[in-house]
Amino acid sequence: MARGRKAPNPAKVKAQARALDEPRRGEGPSAPHLLRRRVTLILLGVLSAVLLTASLPPFDQWYLAYVALVPWILLLSGPNRPRERVGWAALAGLLFWAGNLYWLWWITLAGYAALAVYLSAYWLVAALLVRGAIRRRWPLWIVFPIVWVALEYARAYVISGFPWFFLAQTQYEQVRLIQIADATGQYGVSFLVAMVNGALADGVLHALTPRGLRAGRGRRVAVGMAGAAIAVGGVLGYGTWRLGQETKRPGPVIGVVQHAFPISLAGPTAPEGRVFERHVEMTMKLIGAECDLVLWPETMLPTGANAEFALADFDRFPRPAQEALRERARDPRWWQEQVRTQVLPIMKRLSERLGCPLLVGGGTVHVTDDPEDPVLHRNSALLFDRSEHAPTGYSKMHLVPFSECVPFKYSFPPAYRALRWFVPPVMSQLEPGTGFTHFRIAPRGAGAGSGAATAPAGEAATGPAEEPWRIATPICYEGTFARIVRSMVWQDGAKQVDVLANLSNDGWFIWQLGGQGYHNSTEHVQHLAHYAFRAVENRVPVVRAVNTGISASVDSDGRIVTELQERGVRTMIAGVLLLDGRPPAEADSVQHGPRVLVDGRVSVYSRYGDVFAIAVLALAAVLTVWMAVRRVDPETQGAPK
Repeated sequence: MARGRKAPNPAKVKAQARALDEPRRGEGPSAPHLLRRRVTLILLGVLSAVLLTASLPPFDQWYLAYVALVPWILLLSGPNRPRERVGWAALAGLLFWAGNLYWLWWITLAGYAALAVYLSAYWLVAALLVRGAIRRRWPLWIVFPIVWVALEYARAYVISGFPWFFLAQTQYEQVRLIQIADATGQYGVSFLVAMVNGALADGVLHALTPRGLRAGRGRRVAVGMAGAAIAVGGVLGYGTWRLGQETKRPGPVIGVVQHAFPISLAGPTAPEGRVFERHVEMTMKLIGAECDLVLWPETMLPTGANAEFALADFDRFPRPAQEALRERARDPRWWQEQVRTQVLPIMKRLSERLGCPLLVGGGTVHVTDDPEDPVLHRNSALLFDRSEHAPTGYSKMHLVPFSECVPFKYSFPPAYRALRWFVPPVMSQLEPGTGFTHFRIAPRGAGAGSGAATAPAGEAATGPAEEPWRIATPICYEGTFARIVRSMVWQDGAKQVDVLANLSNDGWFIWQLGGQGYHNSTEHVQHLAHYAFRAVENRVPVVRAVNTGISASVDSDGRIVTELQERGVRTMIAGVLLLDGRPPAEADSVQHGPRVLVDGRVSVYSRYGDVFAIAVLALAAVLTVWMAVRRVDPETQGAPK
């Protein structure tokens, strides 16, 4: 008789089923069923893109930045669909960049699309590294800020650099928090925001971990939360100390002239003559205001007002240069004569009436002996003084790629010609300047005259009131680069600048629908936010003169103390801002603001630059190599496949 088969033990079967459902030894936290669904993964990525956008200007919901990337990290945490999760994380980045760079649509649609795709690659790299850290159960409150800040720093350099939409820029109005930037640069603020995101993500992942696998993890999460809290407290304490220091003295009285001339590649733009006339008319409102300096925005002066071109003998120019100038203007002699006999005398007379110099933006023309490049055009800031016969100037050194300059012009001409095809011919290509210039502005009553010269080595950052103020002029886009502004301020082992005068033209970022009125874009306030950090990093106040706005004054603590506005509107308005500290009088035609205060402090960042960011980049490189060398073994550690 056959022996009966023993029936299975029901309790044992249930135990085996439970064991199969639990994560294998060493595996990362097991996400609940909801976080395994594709629609949930997509929504997590979208949520992070939306929260991060809301935390940036002009929405300014700064507190959201501390949780904005937690959903994005959760998207990467599950054991199933690993490649798909990384893909959705990268697409979340594409969504973020496509939404926030919309103000490039009407300038260059191809450039807009290419830039959005390129920048989303940084989110892809971050996703790969963060997922690798999650699989190894590394503390995200340490790893995540290292990865994110390292990629921000790399993004500020690669392909000329694009230092926009850093995590730090969500905090530009939180003056106490951003004081740490005078030691770490803006990267220290980004690190703090990313650290809080990482600590919160550690906490959420711990909560999602089955009870049986939580042993020892609760303590690690507590350490992360405590570390992030201590970091926030330390930054706030440092900020309180810095804000309480008395290191400022009265600086120059500065007048700022702003008009509203939109720029369009598709339609007509205001002629140079009209732009010039309107700025002269508005500047006359400052006669008698006892200014030490008056600022105009970038490119508001007719082209060719530099002495090298306007005062030269046309017949002495090399033949190739004469031909190139005829291609630019139908009658270059008439053009040169108009600048020499009209523009230069008007500016000199205006400076005499004001009793102070004018520092204005304009295109300059430079003739060379090179037959391949006989005429160079530059974007410059020119100083007109009543005691000078010709203006002195500084030419922008960091040009906007694919707008002001197409790369590979000299290193690989075929590539340059191919890329130039994508840039509209109306956008003439410029040459960068060859060196920084410091303008010396004598205080009113200390004697007429000013010059453009590099400040002598070792000169102190402060001094008697009768000493000239030293002005540097980051022009438009180059002022968003911390390293460039630092190079302007710190030279020959000393702080060489008292005030930064940013001349910009944001008329490109005005849009119009159906031929109706013009509207501003979010680019204007995003551009302004950068200068809160430039001021703190170098402890130098910033005064901005911007076509279409936003013209403003930022003190050396990064506080935006005043903005040119009309009934709360800051863009597409014309007006005059006088930073003299006086209350407005009745029927006053200018807006008054607090006087600029010069700061005697010398920052760690000015001395040593991006040492903090470089250290973070080195740590990120070590983590990346460690991940590549010490791969997760699915058999022994149970990593997701």
